[in-house]
Amino acid sequence: MKLPLLPPSKNLKGKKIFLRVDWNVPLKGAFAADESLKITRSVQTVKDLAARGAIVLVATHLGRPKKREAEYSTENLLKRLPAGSGIKPIFLGYALDEKAGLEKAVARLKRAVAGDVFLLENVRFYPGEEKNDAKLAKAYADLSDFYMNDAFASSHRMHSSIVAIAKQLPAYAGPTLVQEVGALDKLLGKPKHPYIALIGGAKLTTKLPVIEALLKTADKVMIGGAMAHPFFQAKKLEIGKSYTEKEGLPAAQKMMKNPKIVLPIDVVVARKVAPGAKASACLVGKVKKTEAIGDIGPQTMQAWSAEIKKAKTIVWNGPLGVADIPTFSHGSMVIARAMAIRSKGEAYGVVGGGDTLPVVMGSGMDEWFDHISTGGGAMLEFIVKKGKLPGLNALIKK
Repeated sequence: MKLPLLPPSKNLKGKKIFLRVDWNVPLKGAFAADESLKITRSVQTVKDLAARGAIVLVATHLGRPKKREAEYSTENLLKRLPAGSGIKPIFLGYALDEKAGLEKAVARLKRAVAGDVFLLENVRFYPGEEKNDAKLAKAYADLSDFYMNDAFASSHRMHSSIVAIAKQLPAYAGPTLVQEVGALDKLLGKPKHPYIALIGGAKLTTKLPVIEALLKTADKVMIGGAMAHPFFQAKKLEIGKSYTEKEGLPAAQKMMKNPKIVLPIDVVVARKVAPGAKASACLVGKVKKTEAIGDIGPQTMQAWSAEIKKAKTIVWNGPLGVADIPTFSHGSMVIARAMAIRSKGEAYGVVGGGDTLPVVMGSGMDEWFDHISTGGGAMLEFIVKKGKLPGLNALIKK
């Protein structure tokens, strides 16, 4: 996929660039390594643009506010930037969807100098943002000379700061966006075989489209986590007190006959999936009515790792157990390490998903993956829609 890039020779001194990033990160507690990735990757874009003399207007969403709430103000991000980031943004918190606020923002930017970095207020404070409102996009454009999308994790959204603004200004793809698209493009077209996909998580219906897409290209699609439970039920196997998505049963019944679908052969169970639980392993179908499934079992870990060792392309999204509880994290951790060992050489390995990244980063082998995507939902839609995301389409059409 060929995206429009900002020419290195372009004179940016004093030019205002509306830079859309995805800094939707937790505002409390210490950053985990996976949580800081979104910021650390795009901070370099901010620094590079500022070094070229641009006036950088950083825009992001934060949380899912229903109205203007101080809790979700991006001003809170000023204290969350990683130490040594090299940027000290000026908070520009005016309401851009109001005439008075926009006029104040324009007036303040007239006093800006080359290299200044401003942090705009949460774009989701504006009702028009999620409606892809052209009027709001015009307000964004009134502040800027250029638009740059460096927010892959938000590029599957039809929002004003992602799509509509690209029609208002000269629009370019940022380096982080280009990196994500380039890495995921290799999963489309002609990926090397054997091609193994591992899909986990809680709800089968949520990831049904990507499973269907992968069944057309991958050689094997391994299903873990609670997503596997509807498949067990479709086979009339006991799952005890395990969580299961009832809506996923019809899809499981339909797909279970596909020879590419690979399910766990054993599982880790306990009376309750909770910290400190006493766990044991058993074959699928041997789960007691008083037990709940919390992870894939050791035989499955061994079998799936063996498949990974033969693979040429590997993609993984979603934990294979309740990975935030140590007792039930072993399956995900084993797969993470098996995939890391195989990647960057023998195979091309890509991982993504907000719940998967903590496992990958916690494995201590994250540097060995070919690509770690910070856009879980965007990554899945990229695969399903063969790269045709709203944010990317908006740039290409320009």
